Parts: sequence; C-alpha cells; structure tokens
Amino acid sequence: MFVHLLATFAMGAIGAGFVYLVARPFGWKVPTFVYPLAAAVGMLGYSIYDEYSWYSRASSALPTRLKVVRSYATSMPYQPWTYAVPRVYRFDAVDLGSTRNNPNAPDLTLVQLIRVTRNTSSVNVSAIVDCKNERFAEVDQQTTFAENGLPTNAKWLSLGSHPALRQVICNSA
Repeated sequence: MFVHLLATFAMGAIGAGFVYLVARPFGWKVPTFVYPLAAAVGMLGYSIYDEYSWYSRASSALPTRLKVVRSYATSMPYQPWTYAVPRVYRFDAVDLGSTRNNPNAPDLTLVQLIRVTRNTSSVNVSAIVDCKNERFAEVDQQTTFAENGLPTNAKWLSLGSHPALRQVICNSA
C-alpha cells in the first residue's frame, strides 16, 4: 500500500515536471493551475493503471501448481469509469497439488481454493467438487461429515456457474 502511495505521488511529480520541461525551452508562460492539473492527471492515470493491471500481475506471479478458475469484476461509484470497464478485484485459484479423493466416494474431489483479493491477505478455502453430479460446495465451519467422510449438510452449487473449476478438476480426473 505504501509503495502504491509513493508511486502515485511520483507520477504526480512526473506529470507536473513534464509540463515544466515542455514549456521551459519554448519560454511559454504556463498558467499556475496547469501544474497541479498535470500532477492530478498523472496521479489519477497511475491509479487507474495500477487497479486494472493488478489482476494480470498477481495471476502471472502464481506458482505453476495454481490455476486461476474464476475472477470477480466490479464497478464502484467512486470510480465511475469502472461502469464502462469493470475491474477485477478478486480471483480464485485452485491448488492442483492439494486434490484428494475419498475412497468411499471416488466422484468427490476435495480441493484447496486460494481466494486472492486486492489489498488483503489471501484466504484458503476448501471445496468439494462432485464431477458426476456437476456440483461443488465450499467447506466451512458449519459443514459436517458422516463417518464415511461424506458431507451431510453441504451447500451445493452448480458447476455451471464455475466452468473453469469443472474443466480443471473434472477433465483432469
């Protein structure tokens, strides 16, 4: 966060400095409001660039055993340009090295999802993928399991809403 703030101020200084360097050799008298305006444009431009490029930078830095299976885009009222082009603020990656199957239910695969959100710590989420019935469920503190290891009260969701997870887990099984 500190680096982002420092880079934003640096881009503001570069914006104002650019106006100065362009105007000085020609002897132009620049109105005083132009320097803060150039600084503001530089700062806003960098902030927009940083927000929109975060997803590609973060996802490309993942180890090869992690595959991105979903990204979440949003629009914000205090960033009106995001209504035209929503920005990705969070993504889920599956840890392919963590997949496990239950011998009592070979169609169920337990996976670890890493939920990466901008400016916050990543969270590990366990999920059960049922390839045969095209569904998945996140395992939380309320999930209970029977003696055979199968979930008894899982909140199942359709894998149709998570096609990349289906492709990565079900097609590799």
